[in-house]
Amino acid sequence: MAPRHRLRRLLRTPWDSLQFRVAFALAMFVAVVVSTVMLALFTINTRLKTDLLNAIVANEMSELVEDYPTQGADAIPHSANLIGYVVTPAQRNQLPEPLRGLGPNVKGVTLTYNNHTYRVGTHALGDNKQVYLAYDITAIESRESLFKLIAIVAAILVLILAVPLGAWIARISLKPINALAEHVANLHPGERTARLAEQFEHYEVGVIAHAFDRFMSRLDEFVERERSFTADASHELRTPLAVIQGAVEVLQQDPKLVESGPLTRIDRASHQMAELIEALLFLARDEQAEADGAAPSCRADQVVSEVVDAYRPLMARKTVEVSALDPCEIGAPRIALVIAFGNLLRNALRHGGDEIRVTLADRRLTVADNGDGMTTEELQHAFERGYRSGPGAGLGLGLYLVKRVADRYDWRIRLASRPEEGTRIELQLA
Repeated sequence: MAPRHRLRRLLRTPWDSLQFRVAFALAMFVAVVVSTVMLALFTINTRLKTDLLNAIVANEMSELVEDYPTQGADAIPHSANLIGYVVTPAQRNQLPEPLRGLGPNVKGVTLTYNNHTYRVGTHALGDNKQVYLAYDITAIESRESLFKLIAIVAAILVLILAVPLGAWIARISLKPINALAEHVANLHPGERTARLAEQFEHYEVGVIAHAFDRFMSRLDEFVERERSFTADASHELRTPLAVIQGAVEVLQQDPKLVESGPLTRIDRASHQMAELIEALLFLARDEQAEADGAAPSCRADQVVSEVVDAYRPLMARKTVEVSALDPCEIGAPRIALVIAFGNLLRNALRHGGDEIRVTLADRRLTVADNGDGMTTEELQHAFERGYRSGPGAGLGLGLYLVKRVADRYDWRIRLASRPEEGTRIELQLA
């Protein structure tokens, strides 16, 4: 992949992603290293150049001072690179302008005049004279400027390349992590044979893979215990309830006990407990298909009609009106809708007013009542497990179970209620 494409891909990467942070950290590290190296090179170069030029000027100055008393003006250098001056205070006006202000015994100073750059040193002679030596460093300064320009351009190129390079290194470094994350995302609690350590034993993430395998082993044990409990509970809880219901039916055949209040309450409680157990066991199972492998489905209008008929003994003096019941088939098992609608209807019968309206239209199942309604606080906690309020409060599981079923099958719930105006709950069946 070309660097330009890598850069585009990196720029499209979320800023909070690990790949971006690694690439950015690498780029910043390269920037700091390059900046430090460049600063050190420039500092060392400047220091060495200054010491070297000062040594050249000092060497030429010592020769001039030594030869001038015997050779006079012939000792004064005047070449393309080195120009000397020996003047008295009265003759300073003959010097180039930048040299006139220099005092005696200047070891080295850089001055520019006549389109040239010089390293200048001074020395005091006897007879009130002063020596000036100007060493031409124009070529040296030009090469130094070119060196700095090349170094700066190289540093900029390195910084530019650090971004795609960092992205590439981050992608290579994070590849095992991404692969491990992908394997983990595709794992299912029932896949007991899936182990990750063998696939990542040659990578640093192998330690994580081993730890995750150990966790999966414990999770498998937990899943097995849960499945065993669900299977046992399905049998052990239903059996005594079936015995109770059978005994109630036998007792209800006795004319003396037909109108018995305690017997009626036992019958009602046993049926409610059976429905609750069925709902909890259904939610505990993760069944996404029927026994024959087909996708689950049911006729929602038929289920609603059956549930309303089943709850008529609990209606007492309340009126349940089914104002609309459109034919509707949904992609969920019958028990799911029985649990959801049954709890909505039971909740309305228990907490609603005298009139309850049920509507199934446009794949929307609505249960509305004219009861006391709910406060703002009750609306906020209505779907929480164990939340109860008002007289006749149950176990606090009704709306919680509705929410669990709705979440499993992507049904949307809308709850609207105001004090003294009743409550309206709508299920948008996917």
